[in-house]
Amino acid sequence: MTTSIDLRQFRYFLALCEELNFGRAAERLNISQPPLSRQIRQMEDQLGVELFHRNPTGVTLTAAGSAFLPEVRRTLQQAAKAIAAARAAGNVDGGQLRIGYTTVFDRSAIPDVSEQFHNLFPSWRLVTKGKHSIALIRDINNGNMDAAFIGMHTDAKGLNVETIREEPLMVALPANHKLAKKRKLGFDDLRNEPLFWFERRLNPGFYDYSQAFFERVNFKPTVIPEPPDHHILLGQIANGQGFALIPASLQNVKRQGVVFRDLKDEFKNLSMEIAIAYSAQNQSPVLRSFLELVRANASNPVL
Repeated sequence: MTTSIDLRQFRYFLALCEELNFGRAAERLNISQPPLSRQIRQMEDQLGVELFHRNPTGVTLTAAGSAFLPEVRRTLQQAAKAIAAARAAGNVDGGQLRIGYTTVFDRSAIPDVSEQFHNLFPSWRLVTKGKHSIALIRDINNGNMDAAFIGMHTDAKGLNVETIREEPLMVALPANHKLAKKRKLGFDDLRNEPLFWFERRLNPGFYDYSQAFFERVNFKPTVIPEPPDHHILLGQIANGQGFALIPASLQNVKRQGVVFRDLKDEFKNLSMEIAIAYSAQNQSPVLRSFLELVRANASNPVL
């Protein structure tokens, strides 16, 4: 029996632990399901234990898998620290800084520092990628991203997180809806309307924050699945399928047949924050300069 397990297999194991489904884990890893299944089975053979109980709907961790999981997390985090240390020890003569951004907000909500960054580091490239906030946190912890603009209240335990902008939520609804005649809306207005809303697994922190708010105002919406793309969402709203609560910056995504209305003043504290998240272990002077630019331009939009 050999124990020569590589970091890729650790990442595969972690993805399956978090998704508890081979199909979803493979999609997250951007691979097909058979290679993932083979790698997990190979790892179990190398360890001499079963890590998962398989069932028709997914998997659950065995006792061995549960014991293995925290050690895998620590191993991947330590690998990320090692990568960060190596980068920090290098020079700033060229390379790329990998920055993520949450797709929940319009890009106009993210500070534009690209020109200033290129003036400071002309031989460096800013490489950007949009994902859900949880995936961005995972990429930072795994050493695949240097920093990311995330939506709060995402669990970013172990990372430095600095809020740079707060946006109130507002209502997007069909232009021909009777409520479109009002300038501001309350939850009594929306009580019998279908609400596009996201799955909890996509951002448990913000989901729980919103649910607690809904309970305080006695709002029990009829929920319909929210599509991942803003343009599709607005198209469905234009077709009269429901309404959505969205960050104010998404007004910039124009769509005929959709109007945007503020919530009444007593509901203004229902909001979303954008924060920049990064690892304190990443001592790269290029990253530090990028963060300074973000702080200085926090009120200006678009990366």
